[in-house]
Amino acid sequence: MKVQSIIPSKSVRKLGPREGKTVQIGNARLTWKAMGEDTGYMTSMYEMDLAPGNGIPIHSHPYAEVFYVVQGRTDFVAIDEAGEEEWVRCGPGETLIVPINRLHAFHNRTDKPSRFLSFSVYYHQVLFDRLAQEVDVDSPQTVTTDADPQEYIQLMQEALKQDMYFPQASSSDGGEVLQELKDRTTVVGI
Repeated sequence: MKVQSIIPSKSVRKLGPREGKTVQIGNARLTWKAMGEDTGYMTSMYEMDLAPGNGIPIHSHPYAEVFYVVQGRTDFVAIDEAGEEEWVRCGPGETLIVPINRLHAFHNRTDKPSRFLSFSVYYHQVLFDRLAQEVDVDSPQTVTTDADPQEYIQLMQEALKQDMYFPQASSSDGGEVLQELKDRTTVVGI
C-alpha cells in the first residue's frame, strides 16, 4: 500500500522578530503573527508591545482569547457576573485564558514595557482588518494623549458591528470613558 499525503494549501512559513502585519488602532499597536489566511480561517495570533500606562478598554466578544506574557508584566481585569473587577497580574511565561463573552481588558500598570501574545479565532482579526490602520513596524508608535472623546465612542460603536462589545459605547460622555481608561491604567508598581 502506498501512503499518500494530503497536499497542504500553503507551504510552511516562518516569521522572525518584528515580522508580520503591523496595525495600529487608537493607542494599541500589534503585529499579526498568524492570520486567518495562514490557518484555514480557524485561528489568529498577534504580538503586542504595551508601553507603560497603556491599556485597552473593557470589552467582550463571543469567542475565547488566550494571552501568553513574553516580557514584563501585564495586568488583566475581568468583570464577573456581579459586576466586580478581578485583577490578575501575569509575568513572563504565564498564560491567562478569557472565556467567551467575559468582560475583560489589559493594561500595563508598571513603569516598564510588556509584551504578550494573544491567541483567538480568525474572527478576532476581522475587527482589526476593518478598523485598524496598517503601519510600518519600525515607524514611531503613535500614542494619543489628547484623543477626541467622541471619535473614541464612535470607534467602539463600529466595533459593535463586528460583535465586539464595549459597554462604554452607549456613553454620551467620551471624556468619561477616556478618564476611566486612564484610571485603570495608573501605574501600581511591579
